[in-house]
Amino acid sequence: MLRRSVAVIVGNFNGPFTEQIRIVGEAAKPQAVAYRENMTLLDVMIVVGGLTDFADGNKAVLVRGAEKGKQYSVRLNDLIRRGDIGANVDMRPGDILII
Repeated sequence: MLRRSVAVIVGNFNGPFTEQIRIVGEAAKPQAVAYRENMTLLDVMIVVGGLTDFADGNKAVLVRGAEKGKQYSVRLNDLIRRGDIGANVDMRPGDILII
């Protein structure tokens, strides 16, 4: 009997939808990212590589899944391009960032 070993390496696991943050629109690399405790908007923007040249970051919207889709305005231009740390907000599992 011939025995073979197989190694499986998981390159990327984002978890269930309820534990993800999804970024759509004019992010450099729109994607779903796994939520991590104490994650902020700035952390998310680093993962997705910032904004495209066409993005109007101060018109971005955060849709909070845990609050039945309540929408919040976020100021990505102020945060990323102007360094206004006051524009940074906490992220929650299930959030959707629309840029």
